[in-house]
Amino acid sequence: MMAKKNKKIKILDLIILGLFIPLAIFLAISLKVNYFSSIFLFFGIPSIWLSFRNHRKIKKALLFSFVIVTPFLIIIDYIAIINKSWYLPSSVFSFRLFNIIPVEDFIWGFILVYLTVMFYEYFLDKGRDELYYKQLKYFLWIISSALLLFFVLFFLKPEILVIKYAYLSLGIVLILIPSIVFLIFFPSVLYKFFKASIYFFFLSLFYELVALDLGLWIYPSNYFIGWVKILKYRFPFEELFFWIICITIGILSYYEFFNDDRK
Repeated sequence: MMAKKNKKIKILDLIILGLFIPLAIFLAISLKVNYFSSIFLFFGIPSIWLSFRNHRKIKKALLFSFVIVTPFLIIIDYIAIINKSWYLPSSVFSFRLFNIIPVEDFIWGFILVYLTVMFYEYFLDKGRDELYYKQLKYFLWIISSALLLFFVLFFLKPEILVIKYAYLSLGIVLILIPSIVFLIFFPSVLYKFFKASIYFFFLSLFYELVALDLGLWIYPSNYFIGWVKILKYRFPFEELFFWIICITIGILSYYEFFNDDRK
């Protein structure tokens, strides 16, 4: 009886999260919000809802989000922006990291990872409630080494960071390959990952279209493998494939391998 009740509650929660999407679209378009406010509408509101519904996982999701987002985003955003893979024309903050990376990107990345983990833990995963697993320290070593290498190149050989097809290269190295390798060794989680991806596909796709409508970001580079056109909106194929389709599986692959039970 209790299991049936919990299932009904989760179905209702899923419907509510789905309804948040058209609400975010309506508010963003009608109010012509900036990038900072759009992050709250599309990702902050569902994050708050899931935090209320699954408060036991808040600390774990916060820890993982902090560990993965800060170093990854510095590397990814800097390389992408200097290579014109994307650019955010305006920011509510008066400064940018390296005079390039807007603060909102860190906020967006943190909340996206947090929401993904909370969604997965609440609806799909039945893992233990441990705050962190010992393999997380290995991830810290790996990402710290990657960040150190980035700074060495940044100060000594910055020209190496100038890459044609930067978005494609970053997506393959940091999302596609790790996801494929993880799923080869742990295929049992694929179905759970796929179900989580459905919600985030629609959330990210509609956010993309709203952001383009409001001019929150642009794609100045000519080095994309193709373009996607939906209605009057046009964006790179890499954006569709890596950020809208693959990002959830990528995040969850890192999460399950480094800070969960891999089941």
